[in-house]
Amino acid sequence: MTLLERYVFGRALMNSLGALASLVLIVWIVQALSRVDIVKSTASAAGNVFWIALMLLPDLAAGIVPFAILIGAIQALNGLNADSERAVMAASGASPKVVAKPVVVLGICGGISILLVAHVIGPMSTRAFRDGIRAINADTITLFLQPGRFEKVQDGLELSIGSARGSNITSLFIADSRDPATELIYFAREARIADEDGRSLLLLSDGQLHRRDVKDDSVAVVQFQSYAFDLADLKPASQGDWIRTSERSTADLISPNPADKVYREDPNSLTSELTDRMTQWLYAIAFALWAVVVAAQPRTNRQASSAAMTLGLAGGLGLKALGFLVLAQIETNVAFVPLAYLLPLSAIILDSWLIWANVDITEWIVYRRTADGLHAASAALSRLFQGRKASATGAGR
Repeated sequence: MTLLERYVFGRALMNSLGALASLVLIVWIVQALSRVDIVKSTASAAGNVFWIALMLLPDLAAGIVPFAILIGAIQALNGLNADSERAVMAASGASPKVVAKPVVVLGICGGISILLVAHVIGPMSTRAFRDGIRAINADTITLFLQPGRFEKVQDGLELSIGSARGSNITSLFIADSRDPATELIYFAREARIADEDGRSLLLLSDGQLHRRDVKDDSVAVVQFQSYAFDLADLKPASQGDWIRTSERSTADLISPNPADKVYREDPNSLTSELTDRMTQWLYAIAFALWAVVVAAQPRTNRQASSAAMTLGLAGGLGLKALGFLVLAQIETNVAFVPLAYLLPLSAIILDSWLIWANVDITEWIVYRRTADGLHAASAALSRLFQGRKASATGAGR
């Protein structure tokens, strides 16, 4: 890259990293707080909560990278215009690719990082997160539950034990009302924590399941000799998979074991996860190109730059929302798989054509109306605050 291109790349990179750090921190705090209930009853779990929550970061970052690139690139390009640097570049005869190339390179770098997370780091961190929760739940049941007392371990989930010796438990009682439509009560004379093939399970023996339908208040009673729970979320094994699709390697998703229960009963979930991993990185490139389209044209510092950010985020959010919708449809119909690839690829092709044709998006009616609307809203807010300030000053006198 030339000196100018390195300068633009540096500004866009720093802005993108700042946006990424801010967005990841906000989302991570929300996700961590939503799972704080797993440490309410265990001091040892409280000591490990930071590490467990840290395992959420790779997947969160991968999902946010395209938006961080979009925001950072638009901020950098708006800054060039605000400082009149973009106008000087254009007046000196610099090609538009001087601005477009470094932003596209940034998008490609972001796409490569997403590929690395999606196929290598993400499954490992998700597996570590689930294993951490399984270990905490196992300690909660065997070490910290007081015999004869009902303890709330999650919202809508209460447990009680008769006694616990090591991993062996007697008189286990589980009341599960997390599903608003159904209340479940499990009672087992004996239970134990078992590790099988690297999986931590809660195995119930000689017990009953009482299922109450909240709508009509009907109760069904099932007698069982054995029942298995996944300690990651304390849900029966029959309702889910021990190894979730997000924990599986890409090789397992491409070529699953024919004997795999999920592959036999719900193969579309594996296809959806694989498609998500294969298409995530394309959004980083599409968003980088879109940033160039909405913000790379030379403008005076009097022209509103907020319209570029608004239009850029609106386009990015719209494209990503369509992507989520298509991925959800794949779980019921694999015919939507080509569309999942077509969405970001179409955006890349369209944005590339707009850049190649040197189309000035500021001449579009939607851009002008957005800029005018933002300018009018800003002026109205300014007048409102000035009026309140004048009233407060008058009242003070």
